[in-house]
Amino acid sequence: MSEVKELRDSLDKQLKEGFQGLQQKYDHVADELQKGNTVTLEMKSKIENQKGEIERVIEQVQKLEEKGLQLRGQAGEKKSFIDLVKGNDAYKALQQKNQNQAEIEITKSDMASMSETKLTSAGLVPTQWDPVIQDRPRQDLVIRDLIPTTPVDGQSYSYFLEKLHTRGAGMVAEGAAKPSSDVTFEQKTDNVRKIAVWMPVTDEALDDIPQLYSYIQELLRYDLKLKEEGQILKGDGTGNNLNGIMTQATAFAAALGMTGDTAIDTVRRAIYQVRKQSKRAADAVVMTDLDWMNIELLKDADNRYLFANLQGMITPVLWGRPVVVSDSMDEGTPAAGGNAATGGEFLVGSFAQGARLYDRMAFTVKVGWINDDFVKNQRVLLVEERLGLAVRRPYAFVKGRFAVAQ
Repeated sequence: MSEVKELRDSLDKQLKEGFQGLQQKYDHVADELQKGNTVTLEMKSKIENQKGEIERVIEQVQKLEEKGLQLRGQAGEKKSFIDLVKGNDAYKALQQKNQNQAEIEITKSDMASMSETKLTSAGLVPTQWDPVIQDRPRQDLVIRDLIPTTPVDGQSYSYFLEKLHTRGAGMVAEGAAKPSSDVTFEQKTDNVRKIAVWMPVTDEALDDIPQLYSYIQELLRYDLKLKEEGQILKGDGTGNNLNGIMTQATAFAAALGMTGDTAIDTVRRAIYQVRKQSKRAADAVVMTDLDWMNIELLKDADNRYLFANLQGMITPVLWGRPVVVSDSMDEGTPAAGGNAATGGEFLVGSFAQGARLYDRMAFTVKVGWINDDFVKNQRVLLVEERLGLAVRRPYAFVKGRFAVAQ
């Protein structure tokens, strides 16, 4: 019934607007004639077009009535234009095939008594669905990109560390014996570790929502890679955990700091510490986005920004080293409950030479059943990878926390 009412209201609105427009044109003609002017051909054409539009709506009403569609308003309702048209004697004769046209006169009093109708698109326009599932916020995963990788095909991997080098080079006189040098090595072996996660999903969900499979696959991949990044940075090396870079890195030497140091000063001193203890240049600085923002907002004595380019993008770089902002680094905590406030974490190091990832099995997706899932029309999506991490030169990394901003 609601659809019939909407159709009736729509046709009624068209009739009302048509008759109102026609009446306005007739009023305009009457005013012009009183002024002694003639009716223009343009106005005559507009009147005929308006009549044609009204006739088309009336014809549509007639066809719908012939099909048995009840368009007349119910008892107690205010009279509509359709009721007025259907009650006209000329229209009745037209409907009974007694004549081939109907002249219907609508007076101003008739128009004043008509019910107001409002045309909306409710129920007429089908809902348009965006196939893209809107995900929750996810952090950028950036640490793996700093570390070189080596593929392996076994359950473990080994490498050698220089244990002791006895230097012996010296100046030699003619005919004298040459001095010798010696070196010993230590073999390091570790096992490949596995990271995995799975999610149940029904057959109906996968069949009815085409994009769901790829969405869940990407969601689980993010879950897995987020765990991977946390392990690369802070795995404690116990059980099946990786032995992370920050777990083995050297702590920042507080003795290097000076009164009044900013975060920029601290980074430079950490770069020096890496170079001093490893004889290798640091190639990246990792910190929180909060600390990088605070560095960008530093100003000189004239209140001018030191780094920020307010009209464009600035590549995060400090002392010639790229700055990598990571949400896997701790931003620090304010003072609370008697505990002192802590600043955000930072990690400076030679990532290319100090660490290496060993990939045994790259990110893999599997689909299968568990127990009675088959009879429940339920499947399991499983993603997993196998990898190892060797921090071969832990002395090539320096970790610490920035001073708390005052």
